[in-house]
Amino acid sequence: MNFLVRTAKACWNAYATAFSWVAGALLSNRALALALLAGSVVLVTGPWLRSSVSRDFRGVHIPWTNTADSPFMAERVAEAPRQWRWDSIAVPLLAIVAVGAVVVFVKPRWSSHVFGMLLAVSIPALAVSLWNHPSLFDFFESEIRGRQMLRTVFRHQNDDMMTARAPDRLQAFGGQHGKIDLLEPTHPMLVPFRYWMYGPWLVTAAAVGVLATRRGAWSHRMAYAGLWAGAGVALALAATWPRWLAEYHWARADALASQNRFAEADVALEQARASMPHLGALRRYWVARGRLDYRQQRAGPYHAFFVAYQYLMIGDLDRARSELEPYVHIQGETAQRDMLAEIIGHIAASFAARGQDSAAEIAWREASNVAPWKPSYWVAEAVTELAATPARAEEIEQRVLDRLCNVGDCFVGSDVASALGDAYFEMGEFDKARDMYAKAMELFHLPKYVNLPAQEGRLGM
Repeated sequence: MNFLVRTAKACWNAYATAFSWVAGALLSNRALALALLAGSVVLVTGPWLRSSVSRDFRGVHIPWTNTADSPFMAERVAEAPRQWRWDSIAVPLLAIVAVGAVVVFVKPRWSSHVFGMLLAVSIPALAVSLWNHPSLFDFFESEIRGRQMLRTVFRHQNDDMMTARAPDRLQAFGGQHGKIDLLEPTHPMLVPFRYWMYGPWLVTAAAVGVLATRRGAWSHRMAYAGLWAGAGVALALAATWPRWLAEYHWARADALASQNRFAEADVALEQARASMPHLGALRRYWVARGRLDYRQQRAGPYHAFFVAYQYLMIGDLDRARSELEPYVHIQGETAQRDMLAEIIGHIAASFAARGQDSAAEIAWREASNVAPWKPSYWVAEAVTELAATPARAEEIEQRVLDRLCNVGDCFVGSDVASALGDAYFEMGEFDKARDMYAKAMELFHLPKYVNLPAQEGRLGM
């Protein structure tokens, strides 16, 4: 009996000792610092910018600069899957985490230096993602308007389609009943804050790491973290200085134009573009330059763009198209093609709302050909084709199903699969219909927004 008692006590002591050692190791300063670095890897490689329809842009996709050799423009980088870039903001951050993990494991006392360096580099990385790629946010803004058009298309298909009844991935833009104004609602330097995701959390995690691993009084910890943060802000200003200089010249151009000093405003606007050349690809630049040309009665593409933009704002789509279209060709400027596609998209949406599927199909195809990098148009074209001619379901499936990887909004991708299922069901091909409804359920199904079309389709099978 004594032997059994001693054995039980020995086993319990061994278990308690092992448990205490493991718990102590996991809760040690070294382990917690390594865990925070592991979490930083998730934040670095995770989504940094989120669009309404397209796939997220991760830290490994966003470069530090926009060079002529490798321009980071929406029409070049919108389609997924995207390649990891060696010049991305994630590369130095991952290098700091990798080296820092070794330092923390070998010299835990140096952990605060590791997190300080991570803080100093994550701040300029966040600034670069927000302000060094303005054309990307032009694309994001246009995707919001494209998502509104998709609501019209899917609502005509079925009132229960999630794209028609549920908010998109950017609920702040109005959700189900929201309306996006064509006018810029805020200053262009503030617009990016609507799309950021993991970047601020990385900065926060690095700051917490500095404060938690630094030894001494809290005042000393705060001062130490402030030094690293100040270095990060200085690096951020250096990395984004061309944008700030360009905005200064742009503000001067606006002020001079309001004083009717158009020639001087022309010079200031060109100084803004010289400070950051790819600002010339923005709709904002084309409108500003076109306004100056219009005031000075100079005909040309900028003048036509400005006039077409005014017609677009008041909803006179036919006149907007007639003004802009003569200056646009398939390899034309991005801003021109983007706005022409938007005009044609609005025309197509009005056709869809009136049940004119054939006319809408033609218009959506035209919009997709003008701006092929924007998924809203080819999605709308496919759904309209299915509504007009369900017999083409197999052809449309082969054409669009693989391209759904470009669609980040799960509501939209799932609804496309549901529309294909409806078309197959209408043609009596029930096995294919069942597969499409299953695909729709796979793409999206959560209790908050129930995928009714796919769910009812599968139950009906």
